[in-house]
Amino acid sequence: MPSAHELSLELPATQQSPRAAREAVDSLPLSNDLEATFNLRLLVTELVTNSVRHAGLSPQDTIPLDVWLVAGHVRVEVGDHGPGFPPPALRDLPSGTSGRGLFLVDALADRWGTDGDHGRSQVWFEIDL
Repeated sequence: MPSAHELSLELPATQQSPRAAREAVDSLPLSNDLEATFNLRLLVTELVTNSVRHAGLSPQDTIPLDVWLVAGHVRVEVGDHGPGFPPPALRDLPSGTSGRGLFLVDALADRWGTDGDHGRSQVWFEIDL
């Protein structure tokens, strides 16, 4: 990917990691695009939380977080060694108090998807700046 790699972290699979990820992206130079900054923080938090809660990881496992600033957009990749999943058909909003993370990614990211190979699952998204 021809761009500046701005952030690369290996977060422990613990409840503190979503906050640490959110705080790390606060250091990125996103100019004054408040909407993009808000969406970036929210979606990074959601994806790291999903890895912590749903990937079957132990606290000794890590969650890679990579962020690139590319001309006109920011790209984020969050991975884990969980089983992965195909992108769900997001038709109906969940009725409970959880399960909305990928709905938010779908609604707020300009592009997103999932990849998985060699025992690694990854969700990525891009937000136009």
